[in-house]
Amino acid sequence: MCEQLFSEIADIGESRFQSIVVLSFFTYCTLCLFSPSKHRFFHVVSIPVLTQFIQLFQKYSFTAGANSLWRLFPFILLNLYFLYFFLNKPVLLSPKEKLFISFWIIFNCFFVLISPNLDKIFLGGILLYAFTLPMYFAYFKTVSFAIDFRKEVEKCLCLLFVILGSGTFGLVFAGASYKGSDNLLATRNITDTNVTMAYFILLWPFVLLFSSNNNLAQITRIVFILVFTGIVIISFSRGAVLIIVPYLILTVFSIRSFFRFYRLILLALPVVFYNHEIQIFLDQQDMTYFWKLRFDEITSIDALISKLPQISGRAEIHAVAYTLFQQNPLFGNGIGSFEILGPGYREAHSLFYTLLAEQGISGTFYTYAILVVLGIALWKSVETNKKHIVLFPAFTFYLIFNHTVGSVFVIIPGKSITVNCIAPVLLTCMYFYAKSCHYSFLETNE
Repeated sequence: MCEQLFSEIADIGESRFQSIVVLSFFTYCTLCLFSPSKHRFFHVVSIPVLTQFIQLFQKYSFTAGANSLWRLFPFILLNLYFLYFFLNKPVLLSPKEKLFISFWIIFNCFFVLISPNLDKIFLGGILLYAFTLPMYFAYFKTVSFAIDFRKEVEKCLCLLFVILGSGTFGLVFAGASYKGSDNLLATRNITDTNVTMAYFILLWPFVLLFSSNNNLAQITRIVFILVFTGIVIISFSRGAVLIIVPYLILTVFSIRSFFRFYRLILLALPVVFYNHEIQIFLDQQDMTYFWKLRFDEITSIDALISKLPQISGRAEIHAVAYTLFQQNPLFGNGIGSFEILGPGYREAHSLFYTLLAEQGISGTFYTYAILVVLGIALWKSVETNKKHIVLFPAFTFYLIFNHTVGSVFVIIPGKSITVNCIAPVLLTCMYFYAKSCHYSFLETNE
């Protein structure tokens, strides 16, 4: 075991520089979690996001996969910190919440253990499902009683949005040279932008709330919008265009003070006056060529919506997932099974079809029941403050993304780019943010 462990650490990077960066990140995680800090909440929330970047930077294909302790090391450190945290503070969970965590652990461990991909996902699956996520739930519940909890959530998740955006652009730039190619259709796989898009959807409402509640300058708000738009462009995702554009419009204008209409006119003026020069510039860019390839078969919005499943190949992938579901309709084939039983993808490009194939009717019903409870909590927060309406569209569009572009939840592939649980961490944080708003509203009106 020790021999295998230390042979893997010698291979965690494709160069000495990569290995130094990864080991430095491990040191950073240790210091920020176990040394005195005023920003502990940010460190706890940010480590899964930063881990994704390190793993993307570390190696495109990691032989040891999700079962490597070095891939999972930041999550191991998180779990050790949670144990330390709960030794010093009581776990403030209601009986219903304790029951929920118990069912969560039992259900998901069962689905991990029945997987034919067990040898490649066992450590990752058990660690994230049985320890990391339940302890995140208990941690958020405990700190949600703090007076400044909502302000800290808004500030930390807005900062994470900036880090995620900057890091994604940086990885696209680095990825092109790393692969020796300017074909961003290939390098977008290095950045995992299709997956990252789901995280931007969940972080965006907190960018809006933080900007509004702290009266950030209009230019800063415009930069936020441009960052989100830029991520859509480098994702080369037709589905992202259909989802993110209406999402941005809906949420930005949900908070009236976020963006001034006349600013939009000012932004549009350069496009009007320099349209010819801009068109010439875009025609010279490789990125424009790849976007034309992506939309070559599309002649209208109606055609885009009707042809998208066939063009992207998702219809065939869904058919494979449904066939796997029919083989084991009650419990499915286990978490991580689609990667080896299906056409080679780590999920079926749909939350619904992935759940059917891997967890059957029982797991699908259980997961959607959790999502319904979360949706109700988010909707109730609206009565406390009309600005909180942006939380519900974020949740709704995240689900739309999960059912059309790709399933983004816990990612523990046997061999792939990243192992993470960013989405459920953000969803859990949103849940307790909404609950905190609701409880504060009830106390104020009593």
